[in-house]
Amino acid sequence: MVTSKIAIISVSAAFLILTQTACGGSEDSSTPDSEQPTLGTPQPVVNTPPNINLSVNDITIEENSTRSVSYSASDDDGDDITISISDSPIITVSHTSNELQLRVGELDASTSQTLLISADDGQNVTTVSLAVNIVLQPESALLNLPETPFNYANTPLPDHFIQNRFPDNFQFQSAAIESDNTPIDNPITDAGATLGRVLFYDTILSANNSTSCASCHIQAHGFSDSRQLSIGFNGEETRRHSMGLANARFYQSGKFFWDERASSLEQQVLMPIQDEVEMGLALTELVEKISAQSYYPALFTQAFGDSQISSEHIAMALAQFVRAMVSTDAKYDLGRASVDNPLQAFPNFTQEENNGKRLFMTFRDGIPPCTSCHSSEAFVGPLIAPDSNATTLASNNGLDESSDEDLGVFESTGINGHTGKFKVPSLRNIAVRPPYMHDGRFASLEETIEHYSSGIKPHPTLQLLLKDDNGEPVRYNFTPQEQADLLAFLNTLTDESFLVDEKFSDPFLR
Repeated sequence: MVTSKIAIISVSAAFLILTQTACGGSEDSSTPDSEQPTLGTPQPVVNTPPNINLSVNDITIEENSTRSVSYSASDDDGDDITISISDSPIITVSHTSNELQLRVGELDASTSQTLLISADDGQNVTTVSLAVNIVLQPESALLNLPETPFNYANTPLPDHFIQNRFPDNFQFQSAAIESDNTPIDNPITDAGATLGRVLFYDTILSANNSTSCASCHIQAHGFSDSRQLSIGFNGEETRRHSMGLANARFYQSGKFFWDERASSLEQQVLMPIQDEVEMGLALTELVEKISAQSYYPALFTQAFGDSQISSEHIAMALAQFVRAMVSTDAKYDLGRASVDNPLQAFPNFTQEENNGKRLFMTFRDGIPPCTSCHSSEAFVGPLIAPDSNATTLASNNGLDESSDEDLGVFESTGINGHTGKFKVPSLRNIAVRPPYMHDGRFASLEETIEHYSSGIKPHPTLQLLLKDDNGEPVRYNFTPQEQADLLAFLNTLTDESFLVDEKFSDPFLR
C-alpha cells in the first residue's frame, strides 16, 4: 500500500507583513483655516489602538489541507496599519486584506498551534490569537469489496422466525417477523447495505479519524464491546455500555438506544457520529469528509442512483447494514429445525442444555418465564398489543431500588412510569457479549443469572411480571445446577458463523 504525501512548507520569515491604510487616512490632508487650533496650552494627543476581529477563534484543519479565516482590521484615528502574523513550523500562512489562508503539510501526529495576528498603527499594537487544531488524515486504505455484492436483501429466515409455534396459552409470544421495524421507504438492498458496511468501518466518520462505528460495536463480540464503557474519539468514556446489534431489525417500535431516544434506526445511526464524546462530527463536516474520499461516489450511485452525498443517504445506508445483521445459525436454530415447537427437547442438545431451555421458557412456581420479556425465537422484547396504551417496550428488571443518575427511558419521554426502564436487546450471541446491562455492571452471565435468582430489587417501576401477589420482587431461587443449565442453554444462542461472516466484516485493507 502506497500513500501519497506532500512535504511540509514552513513560513520562512518570522512575520508576514501587509500594510494597509485605514479609511480616512491621507498624508496630504490639511485642516481648514476655520478649524485651526487656537493658541494656548498644547493638548496631549491620545492615540487609539487599532481594532482587529477574527471570524472564528479556533479552527480544525486536517493535514495536507487548506482552510481560510476571515478577519477585519481598522483604526479609529485613521492611522496606517501593518498586519503581522506569527510564524509556525507546520502552518503556511498567506493573506489578503481580509482573509487568512492556512495550509498544513504532512504530520506525524495530531497537534495544536496558536497563531498571533497583530495590527500595528506605529504607536500601539493589538494582538489576537487563533487556535489551530490539526488532525491526521487516515492512512490511505484500499477497499476489498466483492465484484458481486453480498446478499443482504434476501437473507433467508428460518420458519421459526416466520411462524409462532409457542402454545396458544403462552402470553407475549409472536413470530420474530412481526417485530420487523424495516420502514417502507428504506428496504434493505445489496448495494445500500454494502455502502453501509463501508461507512460502518470507516474511521473518517470521527473528528480525528480514529474511531468508527465498529470501534464500539465489534463483530467478534456480537457487535457489542467487551469494555464496560466504550472509548470515544478523544479518549473519553461513553455514558452507557455498547448494545449488541444482532437482530436489531426485530424490535417492534423501531426505537433505539437503551433509553429509546431515537425513534428509528435511521435516526439512531447519526447520533453517535455527532456525539461530543463518541465521534465528534457535525453533519456538515461528515458530508464534507465523506465527499472528499474517492471511493464513495460510485458506492452512493449504486445504492441510491446518483453520487450526491447527504446525511440522509448516509443514515439510510448505515441502517440497512445494521438491519441486515440477522443471526439465525446458532446451535439453537439447528436443533429447532428438527422439532415442531420450541418446547420440545432438541435432539442436538445435551440434557443440561434442554433443561436450561425448559427453565427459560416455562413457568416456575407461578413465576413467568424468561421468555415473557425475551419473546419470540429471536429473543427480543415482546409486541405491544393493538389495544394497549403502552408507548415503550422497555422494561425495569430490578437492578436498583431507585433511579438516581440514569433515569432510563424517562430521559427521552418524561413519563414517570418510564423511570429506570431500559430497552431489551436480543439475547442472540449473548454469551460473547459481556459485560451485561445498560451500564455493564455484570461481568459474566453467571452474575446475571444470579441477579434474577435472588437479586431483583423493589424499584417503583419494576416490571409487573417480576412482582409477586404482594407486590414484592419475585425470587426464582435457581439451584446451582439450574444456574448451570441456564448458562448452557444461553450458550446455544451463539452463532459462530455470524461472528466471522465476511459480509459483516471490515472491508478495508489497512
